[in-house]
Amino acid sequence: MDIFKLDFSPPQELETEQFHLFPTRLDLFESDYLAVMKSRELLRIWSQSTWPEDDFTPEQNREDLQLHVQDNVEHVAYGYMIYTADRAVCLGSLYVNPLTSIPNNYVTTDDDRLVLGSAAARVDCWVAATTSVELETHIIETVKSWFAEDWKIDVLYAARSGMVQRLEVYEALSFRRVASLHGRDTSHGLLLYA
Repeated sequence: MDIFKLDFSPPQELETEQFHLFPTRLDLFESDYLAVMKSRELLRIWSQSTWPEDDFTPEQNREDLQLHVQDNVEHVAYGYMIYTADRAVCLGSLYVNPLTSIPNNYVTTDDDRLVLGSAAARVDCWVAATTSVELETHIIETVKSWFAEDWKIDVLYAARSGMVQRLEVYEALSFRRVASLHGRDTSHGLLLYA
């Protein structure tokens, strides 16, 4: 199923007693910025870059969020914010991305391309560095059910080798690593789980 088209209606919210997930909003750029800056080291591993730089500003964060909002409008990707249930504290972000760009950016084998063809999207998320392993596990487990039950699609879940807590969560939830990809032009890698 192609979910990256204008006539697709992605689910809008996911809420539990511990967190609330909803489409990216610009009005929350300041609280999102606080979570981003507290999680700089984790996000540099996640983004496989120097982002966010130490001098990253709230306005630059607002500009980044605007790009995610535009992606949602154009249905080229879907971005969500993850907040505490009372919507007071940003816990992270979740992105639903097409798999089509992966062969352009990563070395893939025939087996890897079969894996990529078996899913509708890649789910990439970061959870603030201050989040407990228990809460991150709850978020990931609930998100997995959300994709199966509400989106009704198969997805691949992304991680990077330095994301120690995420890899532990995936293992605890019996996620299965289905691909270990290496960047075409860099030493960066992408781990995909089902």
